[in-house]
Amino acid sequence: MSRVQAALKYINSLPFSITVKHYFPFNDTTKLLKDGEINSSEAWDTLRQSHPNFSISENRVEWLKASEAQIEKDGQDKGLIRRAKDVVEVIERLGIVKVFSAGVGGAGLEYQIKKLKPELYLTCSEYSPVAVGALKKVFTECDSVVLFDMNTGDWSMAIGQLCILSRIDIDLTNKQFRSIFKNMHNANIQNVLVITCVDLTLYDLLSRIYHRAMGRLHGIRYVFSGYLRSKKTFINLWSSSYTHTELNCGGLKSFLLKIRA
Repeated sequence: MSRVQAALKYINSLPFSITVKHYFPFNDTTKLLKDGEINSSEAWDTLRQSHPNFSISENRVEWLKASEAQIEKDGQDKGLIRRAKDVVEVIERLGIVKVFSAGVGGAGLEYQIKKLKPELYLTCSEYSPVAVGALKKVFTECDSVVLFDMNTGDWSMAIGQLCILSRIDIDLTNKQFRSIFKNMHNANIQNVLVITCVDLTLYDLLSRIYHRAMGRLHGIRYVFSGYLRSKKTFINLWSSSYTHTELNCGGLKSFLLKIRA
């Protein structure tokens, strides 16, 4: 790699802390959302019940299609199966026998993990009652599906387990995210695997700005639906509580966190 290429790669990586608001076009579902934003469990329940890309089927056959990435859903993309294999490699390297996965959505990743390692004791959590109800009906392999709010819940229920935070970063403010890591540390959670939804780059930022501007020109309404961060921002959120090792899980920037003494 030439010096110019290296410099451009460095600039594109946004090597500083930056957090920007995320907007997404939900089309006809937009008018149904509470406050017109994705900022509550009620809004997520509406989205799960109204938008095909975010819905969780209560039909086992249909849910399995999404969990096998035969139907593209939010978080259940072409990298899903590879991502599960990468996570299982981490689990086996750590010698972990129990996993607590928070904010699982449709739980496609967790299904694939359980499929690869059926002896693993798996707890899936969601803060949406609609999601919890649906998963209890279709994810029959899961050992436990619980209602759990990462912001206010007692993390001590996950002591001794690998805690997985997969693609939940977009839904949290920096203050909330930092507080979660602090609470996990206080609960003596030793190992955390963070799989990011978006590792913000300069190209990605400019692309999103462009598409939103073009959407406005064509009358498409974009809804506030969370936050995007640079790698530096992620690290700053947990650095006082955890050390980290950078990984790649199925094409997504990931971090294995180890508790600080």
